[in-house]
Amino acid sequence: MKTRDDVAKKGAELLRAGATMLQTHCTDCKTPLFQLSSGEVVCPGCDRKVVFVKSDEDEKELLELMKVSELEEDLVKKIDQIKEKMSKTDDPAELDKMAKSLSSLLDLLGKLRHKKS
Repeated sequence: MKTRDDVAKKGAELLRAGATMLQTHCTDCKTPLFQLSSGEVVCPGCDRKVVFVKSDEDEKELLELMKVSELEEDLVKKIDQIKEKMSKTDDPAELDKMAKSLSSLLDLLGKLRHKKS
């Protein structure tokens, strides 16, 4: 857990980097939010991005998109892990098993990315 001083230092760093302190506070930790020059809004207390939504429907859409993005990241990590293992083995049976897993993961990743677009 961050101390109050840690949060203040992070806020000062954000200001020095060109961020703007907003009037809005984080609903979780009550720390002022900062808008980065990229337009992203962040909470220095929670160390996370903040997104404002206008309606419950927008929130539902955003949550679904975030879940899809998390799943995509997980799939890419698994694909990288399998590629790493494949480079370290010479066992044909093990390579075949990993190739099938890799193929399935790549198919799923393709479907997921197609759904996003």
